[in-house]
Amino acid sequence: MSEWNAQQKPASAETREIHRRFAERFGLDLTHTDNAEYALAKQHCILPLENYTVRDAQGGVVFDTADYAFLRQDAAADTVHPSLWLNGKSNALAGVFEVVPDKIYQVRGLDIANLTVIRSKTGWIVLDATSFPEVAAASLELLEQALGEPVRDRIRAVIVSHSHGDHFGGVAGVVSEEQTGDPAEGKIPVIVPAGFDEETVKENVFAGHAMGWRARYQFGFGLTPGAQGKVSAGIGVPGGRGSSAYVRPTDFIEEDTTRIIDGLEVVFQLTPGTEAPAEMNNYFPEYRAFWAAENCSGTLHNLYPIRGAQLRDSAAWWRFTIEALERYGKQSDVVFQAHNWPHYNTPEQPHGVEDYLRNTAAIYKHIHDRTLLYASLGKTAKETAKLISIPEGLERNWYTRPYYGSPEINSRAVYTKYLGFWNANPNEINPLTEPEEAALFVEYAGSAERVLELAERDFAAGRYDKAAKAAGYVVYTDPQNLKARYLQADAFEQLGYQAESSVWRNAYLSGAKELREPEHNGSAIRSRNSIIVKLSPRLLLDYLGIVTDGEKLADADERIRIHIVDPAQPGDAPYHGRSVGTTAEFVLHVYHGTLLYYEGHTEEALPYLSVTERDLPLLAIPGETEFFDRADTNAPEILHRIRDAVTDIAAKSQFPMFTANTVTL
Repeated sequence: MSEWNAQQKPASAETREIHRRFAERFGLDLTHTDNAEYALAKQHCILPLENYTVRDAQGGVVFDTADYAFLRQDAAADTVHPSLWLNGKSNALAGVFEVVPDKIYQVRGLDIANLTVIRSKTGWIVLDATSFPEVAAASLELLEQALGEPVRDRIRAVIVSHSHGDHFGGVAGVVSEEQTGDPAEGKIPVIVPAGFDEETVKENVFAGHAMGWRARYQFGFGLTPGAQGKVSAGIGVPGGRGSSAYVRPTDFIEEDTTRIIDGLEVVFQLTPGTEAPAEMNNYFPEYRAFWAAENCSGTLHNLYPIRGAQLRDSAAWWRFTIEALERYGKQSDVVFQAHNWPHYNTPEQPHGVEDYLRNTAAIYKHIHDRTLLYASLGKTAKETAKLISIPEGLERNWYTRPYYGSPEINSRAVYTKYLGFWNANPNEINPLTEPEEAALFVEYAGSAERVLELAERDFAAGRYDKAAKAAGYVVYTDPQNLKARYLQADAFEQLGYQAESSVWRNAYLSGAKELREPEHNGSAIRSRNSIIVKLSPRLLLDYLGIVTDGEKLADADERIRIHIVDPAQPGDAPYHGRSVGTTAEFVLHVYHGTLLYYEGHTEEALPYLSVTERDLPLLAIPGETEFFDRADTNAPEILHRIRDAVTDIAAKSQFPMFTANTVTL
């Protein structure tokens, strides 16, 4: 059929009808889109930024508000779900916003996350710092411009709510590492929840490369902003292109507590296992303001982000939110967070803060409870996801709409967290791979032509999910079949246009783009080296085990004593002809392709490696050549073998995975 080509397509009649029915049900005027959340997002802007560009030190564009100017029109585009259009419009409102007069301010619309400042006795406390140093630094300049007073030179503390890069990635634009430390020594503390460092490494380093590439689908990094492309990330404007930086935390909150920071009382509520494995909320009694971190975000959040991450605990999520409601709800006039905009008590809604917390908790508990009920009745995860529905009393709150998470994916996350990935079907004990399954389907259907004939029929009837699945089987078996690629791309595109979830839209449209443009591979992911070089020795050895190709060490059975040395201190560790101090010791056992290690001293006589904590990461970074010049060892052969076995993941990885993957080590 001539219509199967590489061009983007308009919204189909079926897609437009889905949008019309939704608008009718929720009382939206498609020619003049507005709702309560858009009204909230516009409030209290003291410095609007309609045409503002964040640039890096070389003049490159990190973020440009003009990219989302298309959202300033009143009418919703028919290629965007009207509810998501409103979410995009709200997130594209960039500027400096007043949360509590003269006390709390946010810079929004320059990144997926906000930068927030709280006035303390003599300066400011920064809450989260966006994804990039360039955005964070620009945000401070904008705050100074809007407030007419110094901000950067009066930062008294940085609080990072949790272990996701869009909250700590910009800290280097707020404070330098040399400035951080103990306030008693005139330094600026970087305060994080317990477990922050380890969880940051697990997500951004251990699984960081795969997660970075998968994030292209979640956030649409390879898509152009526009009515047929990227519209929203659900919790903010999607994506900038800043530098990679990491500033080590200096202060870990180990339990719920209250601190006085530069004369301001700050209450810390730890919420582990919720939106992040290490996360915390804050309450500011003097300002009657509750900071919900990312546990409440003006949208249904995700219990499983498709970029990949540990499954979130919906039971912990709703419990900690109800706990916050009971502790701080009645004592707060505003709830604000790291994404989207604040919610207030008003004369029309005198319990607005309590309602916001309660409704947020309720939707997670509802999904949790219904999923386990259906699972107990014998339903699989996929079946349960199709059965989950949200009660009208919850779904009509715009701030619990599925802009980021979705009931379907969240239900599957609950199911998997409790019961794992197996669906109780013996066929899935040792399942066929995706290409094997596709080949079987095509073989049983008779031919690729027959499969595509059926897929075309489903497409014509508006059954885009079935058409995409069937055409996808042909793409797996023959990635060069252009008819199959274009048919699947067109089906993905309509599914993207229909999606209220930004995640679904971005994933579908990213898939369509990659099918139409085989050479397109999206945006390159950010380097993890800025974190790798600051890993503790224990975490570095963990990472080394991940990136080492065990097949190249399959015959090895050797043990090495590792001295982490401080050359400035006296001691017993050999180091380039001297005896120096040791800060930590490990025994590394290279054992049949696996790197085992023990942390601590051993009396066993072993070959040694003496290396500083700063230099140890060089062993795990491809292309680094200075490790053996800096380290001291009498076991160079096995260390050279380890070094040669380190996999250059960035060079070898192959995406997308839904067409064909032939990567080998």
